Amino acid sequence: MSRRRATRRRFLASCSAIAGVSLAGCTGGDESTATDSTPSPTDDGDAEPTTTTDEPPATDTETVTPDQAAVETLVSVGGDRVPENMALGPDGGLYFGITAGEVRRVPETETGATDLTLDDTEQIATLPGAIGVETAPNGTVYVAVATQDDQAGVWEVTVDGEATQLVDISGFPNDIHYDTDRERLLVTESQNGVVYAVTTDGERSTWLDDDRLETESFGANGITRDADGDIYVAVTRAPEETGRLLRVPVESDGTAGEPSMFFEGGAIVGADGITSRDGSIYVAANSQNRVVRVTADGTTETVATGDDGLVFPSDVLFGTGDQQESLFICNFANQSPEDGAILRTSVPR
Repeated sequence: MSRRRATRRRFLASCSAIAGVSLAGCTGGDESTATDSTPSPTDDGDAEPTTTTDEPPATDTETVTPDQAAVETLVSVGGDRVPENMALGPDGGLYFGITAGEVRRVPETETGATDLTLDDTEQIATLPGAIGVETAPNGTVYVAVATQDDQAGVWEVTVDGEATQLVDISGFPNDIHYDTDRERLLVTESQNGVVYAVTTDGERSTWLDDDRLETESFGANGITRDADGDIYVAVTRAPEETGRLLRVPVESDGTAGEPSMFFEGGAIVGADGITSRDGSIYVAANSQNRVVRVTADGTTETVATGDDGLVFPSDVLFGTGDQQESLFICNFANQSPEDGAILRTSVPR
């Protein structure tokens, strides 16, 4: 496994004082879009780590998905509050976090609706902030809080709405995956490029520490698991204006196996939230205002773009049951909060 260099790179100053909803520019590249203000990284001369793998090298051969279904608005958030991350609960409801510190729920019966407002959703908790959101089978909601103070870390929200800090994590705790096999959380931390394992009673350990998760800009971000049990971690912005997807097998004792590069290329620069289906990874490429499907052979396909209403998309999630072909998209819209929304499109199997 590639190990961390002795000296950590300095994190972008523009991300070091995040508070409330002020997350502009901390999760994207410098594509020439109106929604991205991240300064370009500087090259510190370090060589990129190499990966030995028997898999074919990832390519960047983008195609456009034909006959793509329309993108509809499920919930308009608007105002000064913006949504950042989503999760499906055991009740079938769609939970989403608002960076100012709210977790809200769209009931299962409404996940196929259009043009809802926040008044049509249920606020289930108030916290110091809300970035990553995840749910457990017992209905507990876990929330990554990145306030850059002693409240930063992972918070848990019980079914009765009580919110307490489960564990403190410095830097920028970002996305959360609930590992049902071991009843633990895998949590990305974007400032230092680390994935932590956190037990439900608040014990924290480093699960994955790999140089490829840390960059001059914004490192480890979205996290998901595929049907085979492998973990995928997105890296928002790597050198030469690329994004990354690392695939990490899980050993029988729950530790991280040897990571391999599933994909690296400009097609996913700005990689934020990710989700898996049928061997492909779907990536919210925030600074490009699009969602990209990456197949196992390295082919990329555009699923939706800014022309469909995407504004700095920060997360993607497939529905279940009657909504299993629905792909929900979170419009973070950090530079134009009036565009903040939860969107939905259909991606047939």
